[in-house]
Amino acid sequence: MFPGSTWTVIVEQIAEYEEVIDPKAFFDKIISLWKEYPNAISNRITTSVSVDTDSDLWNEVLRTFETHYKFCPRDCSEIAITKIIHKDLANNKFSDNAFEVSYYEEELLVRFYPITLDGMQHPHFESPYSIAIKIPTDTSIQLQFLKQANSSQEHFEFMKKQAFKQLYTWLKGIDLSKSSRKTNSLLDKESYIKTYRHIREDYGRGMIKGWTENSNPQKSIFEDCGIASYINELVNSDLLPKPNKFVDIGCGNGLLVHLLNKIGMSGYGIDVRHRNIWKTTLKDVDLREMPVDPQIVVQNEPHFDLDVDLLIGNHSDELTPWIPVMAAKLNCNFFLIPCCPFNFFGKYANNGSHLGPKRIVSQYESFFEWTVSVAERLGFDVKIDRLAIPSTKRLCIIGRVPEGGLCPNVDETINSMTEGQKFIARPKEIKTTNCMNIPVTDRERIAKKLFDFVLNYSDAVRDGWRCGGEVPLAQLAALLTEEDKKLMKDQDGGLQTFLRNQHQIFHVSTTAIDKKVYQATARLRDFRQPVVQKRQSWKPKKAETIRKAPCWMSLHHPDGCPVGQEACRYEH
Repeated sequence: MFPGSTWTVIVEQIAEYEEVIDPKAFFDKIISLWKEYPNAISNRITTSVSVDTDSDLWNEVLRTFETHYKFCPRDCSEIAITKIIHKDLANNKFSDNAFEVSYYEEELLVRFYPITLDGMQHPHFESPYSIAIKIPTDTSIQLQFLKQANSSQEHFEFMKKQAFKQLYTWLKGIDLSKSSRKTNSLLDKESYIKTYRHIREDYGRGMIKGWTENSNPQKSIFEDCGIASYINELVNSDLLPKPNKFVDIGCGNGLLVHLLNKIGMSGYGIDVRHRNIWKTTLKDVDLREMPVDPQIVVQNEPHFDLDVDLLIGNHSDELTPWIPVMAAKLNCNFFLIPCCPFNFFGKYANNGSHLGPKRIVSQYESFFEWTVSVAERLGFDVKIDRLAIPSTKRLCIIGRVPEGGLCPNVDETINSMTEGQKFIARPKEIKTTNCMNIPVTDRERIAKKLFDFVLNYSDAVRDGWRCGGEVPLAQLAALLTEEDKKLMKDQDGGLQTFLRNQHQIFHVSTTAIDKKVYQATARLRDFRQPVVQKRQSWKPKKAETIRKAPCWMSLHHPDGCPVGQEACRYEH
């Protein structure tokens, strides 16, 4: 097991591209992703941490490496040492001091060697391996995994069947024009993991059984455990001073407030409406039912407790851009996880004006960068990071008042950004606006009209059942009267929303015509066909799954219900 060992390819595959690519840049990118996200490869792993060059730990790992592998990699090209941190599993046998030493043996070939300092099992790959690419053409890359010839093939089955698929997926999807944000990049990852385990096990896990909210308890609870851990590590690393008192604006179920209190941070939560859990599991937590009007704060009137010096906004919706504004008026710090795009007075429009010329980004990216620009205009020392939480929206903004203070003209800056308009707070009771409150008679009348058109759009028959055609929504929209359109508009919905809510009747899908144009279509729902989103087929009913709604197809389709009364989950 030395540099001259014979290596053999265990799996390889060619990735094709539509244009000429830079193979070295692509290779460096996938190697970077491979090192940074081992948790995407194996569910044993939580994260990885890069070891500082020439640190005491770096030298200890290299000494162990030299003893074990009988050669010294110090003179190899681009040598790196990564610490692999495994998940905290019960009775676990994996090393807490596991590392991977890697280096470039050739420009397009990297060797990886596992090392443990305590003699326990390595949680990642236990044998040396290599990642390499070949260049068949100027528009293709051949990705390879290699092992040493004398290593058992059994050690590499997972790598061959699972890990390679992930790496190949990354390779196919690389876009060098985009820079990816690293997760928990501002923190000591190892310290974060220890804090997260402590909060999750000591305070979070025990709440799962008593969870009374409609949300998934494991996702909701562990997500807030991650956020609480992150804020704690910001304070421990002095990126934020420990607050005298925080306020969680739009606190929802109040769990984040509870967890922060448990780890020694004083503060309370505010939301426009209470949750049931406030009166039960969290009855001893300071959670207040009240609307937040940011313009009261802008006008220098008391709105929060006087000793509040940290504002937290976790998916705070229309209050998101106001949190930096309120923090500026209070001369305090803030922590923000933007979610739904809102500007100061309504839905955010992605016009990209603040992003500079020729930049095309998604609505969320534009909104996020606009929110950052609001904080920067006010003079905050702004940092951005991505949290390790189970949420699609996990980018955060940390705003700290710099030593020299915020911008000298805070009031003028706020007035300039808000243009003197008035904020309208969310009502306590939120009306459902998804076209389901259209009167039943009107809803059935519209559905029948659209159903008949789709049914007669084609003569196609599937197993003796007339399935109609797949109709562009633009054609269906032409069938609607002005009255129909107004009924949908009054519900803040449109035709697509209406059709999706008639789930028993229609299946709506969107396909790409080209890179920038998409077309939505509707067809009749046939529960014998696979459900596209979940890749599942219709399953026979159980007594407890029968719904009270009558079967639309048995009532209105000339061939009746496609699955039959015995299997249908709706009443016949």
